[in-house]
Amino acid sequence: MKPKILIVDDEKILTAVLKNFLSKEGYEVAVAEKGETALKMLKNEPFDVVLLDLRLPDANGLTLIPKIKELAPDAGIIIITAYAEVRSAVSAIKEGAFDYLAKPFEEEELLVTIERFLQFKSLRKEVDTLKRRLGQQEALTKFVGESKAVQELLSNIEVVAETDLPVLVLGESGCGKELVAQIIHELSPRNKAPFIKINCTAIPETLFEAELFGYEKGAFTGAYTSKVGKLELAQGGTILLDEIGDLPLSLQPKLLRVIEEKTFYPLGSTKEKKADVRFLFATSKDLKKLMKEGLFRDDLYYRISAFTIKIPPLRERKEDIPVLIQHFLYLFSQKYNKGVPTFSELAYLALLSYDYPGNVRELKHILERAYLLSKNGRIEIWHLPEEVRSIILANMDLEGQDLEERGYKKCLELIEKELILRTLEECEGKVGEAAKKLGISRKTLWKKLKKYSSLLSY
Repeated sequence: MKPKILIVDDEKILTAVLKNFLSKEGYEVAVAEKGETALKMLKNEPFDVVLLDLRLPDANGLTLIPKIKELAPDAGIIIITAYAEVRSAVSAIKEGAFDYLAKPFEEEELLVTIERFLQFKSLRKEVDTLKRRLGQQEALTKFVGESKAVQELLSNIEVVAETDLPVLVLGESGCGKELVAQIIHELSPRNKAPFIKINCTAIPETLFEAELFGYEKGAFTGAYTSKVGKLELAQGGTILLDEIGDLPLSLQPKLLRVIEEKTFYPLGSTKEKKADVRFLFATSKDLKKLMKEGLFRDDLYYRISAFTIKIPPLRERKEDIPVLIQHFLYLFSQKYNKGVPTFSELAYLALLSYDYPGNVRELKHILERAYLLSKNGRIEIWHLPEEVRSIILANMDLEGQDLEERGYKKCLELIEKELILRTLEECEGKVGEAAKKLGISRKTLWKKLKKYSSLLSY
């Protein structure tokens, strides 16, 4: 596509000469003799370069620059000015113009200036692209994990983030639904605008509309002043409605209307406002079950679930636990200005064996507690909550016994044996698959099987 140039000047002979010259050089050229005409043209079609005379019949070129930048932020403004007005041209550059040319100027001089801007624009675009890619990579690393499930999750996030589709994020409590929504926003074209969250559970039904739409003074008893709603605060950005499954049935049609029509009325107002926002939704509830029970509208469900992302619980991706442990301990070391601790084998095996019904949030809290309780830079099994350590101790029939008396080595052997047994059962006796799940080589697993001869039946 040819670069488009708009010449804003009322000297007909000059504009005719410039248009003819630039057209021969491969540019698409348009002319506006007045400032008002130029603004209308910029509003209706894109231009790459604007050649702007400072003296126009209806306007001063300096006053036009901010308006041009607003309508065409990526266009380069090159000032055309008489030699005596060079000082004004310098002021124009301060206002955002790219460069200026003092009359009379050579055609080649104009061509070089235009080409210099287009090269600058191309380089700036490359830099912006690189920054965006780096930002994307940084955003994606916020969801920690190396499992196949996490990689698929991140891939889905990348795909949908570039669009403006509503996204429904599903997952158990504590698995990172809000984090996924935040990453989608950061990867989206709306990332420079606000990211606003609304917890549908935390807001009383009677206040929900006021919170979402805002209200005018006197709209209801107690509305002594006007208040801007979350939709208006999120203009141009993203709004997350968390725990959408708890939204009262009476409010669901009103939300559906906003999503479909992208407009709303603040309470007590007759003036319609646009809702230029991207909607994200999250819930830990089974919306299809709620639909069958008549607690969630079918039309709302199909509207918000245009793209669904399901976050697997931590118990289904236990291979991510070591990575998460390392990640959280590093964060705690920064937060508390202490070193990263080590683990006793018993404590580490307990953390790997626990199912975490509270998911990643629970793991984080367990680790922070253990980090604060630990001394000498080492986390022991007694630094973990009872429900975590009891998994290991109960299986080994060690509860109530003195670990020193029983012997750590013997305990660890029993734990290892139990862990191998359980893993082999889960993998239906497939040694290679079990070794991979245990994070050891097939050869190492066979050595351990030989050591624990009672397992050789596998």
